[in-house]
Amino acid sequence: MQNTKRAFTLIELLVVIAIIAILAAILFPVFAQAKLAAKKASDLSNLKQQATSAIMYQADNDDVSVAQFRDAGGWLYWFAGSGKNLGFMDPTEGNNWSRETMPYMKNLDIFMNPAAPRDGDVNYGYRNVSGAGNGSYAANGNVLGISQTSYSDPANTIYLVDKATTTREAIVQPTPLYPLGSPLIANGIDINWVGISFGSKANYAFCDGHAKTLDRKGIQFRMYGIKGTVHCFRPACIDVPNTQTMNDPKTNGNFWDTWGEVDVSGI
Repeated sequence: MQNTKRAFTLIELLVVIAIIAILAAILFPVFAQAKLAAKKASDLSNLKQQATSAIMYQADNDDVSVAQFRDAGGWLYWFAGSGKNLGFMDPTEGNNWSRETMPYMKNLDIFMNPAAPRDGDVNYGYRNVSGAGNGSYAANGNVLGISQTSYSDPANTIYLVDKATTTREAIVQPTPLYPLGSPLIANGIDINWVGISFGSKANYAFCDGHAKTLDRKGIQFRMYGIKGTVHCFRPACIDVPNTQTMNDPKTNGNFWDTWGEVDVSGI
């Protein structure tokens, strides 16, 4: 009996390989987008839980929000945990917004954005040690350590925002400059390493407890509790109203010197 089976020809094999390559080129970006969407949803959940924990903290502390410690000169320590073995959870570190709200969540993973790369710097980067505090978020210093009744618009006042990388710090930005006296001002309002975790977008938590995804260029300065005008010392900077949106992080510099008057009750 004659055997009618035959092998693939080289042309047929190349056609099959080409088809597989085309399908892979089509599907892999879809898989990548789905993975990023899952990370964004997980990150949004993290921020929601942190915002809720902050409200629970206030309820247990005479309606005063969680605060960050200050150094001997009265300046707010805006990068608590830097250089510490356990980061912001280190027992030798001063009080900070991350460590003080941790008991209400009991899960350190909630402080990490799954889309934020782990910073490898030995001084302040991610530390893979049991009990270490690693974080991917920056707190709005203008809403720390104040009465819950102080806000004029808590639903539109930012509490937390994604930052570019995961470090072992409890970051505060903008930073109130307490020793300068009254009126209170804060600097670091428009910096380019927050609000860009998902392209031009990021997840934000607000003082009323909700969280949502927003385009960074749609964030107005007033949403950080800034009253009146935002100033900048650089020659290229111009003063703008607090209702103007922030600069494009892809084109602007790292504007540490942007500053404005803090008044969360009058924005």
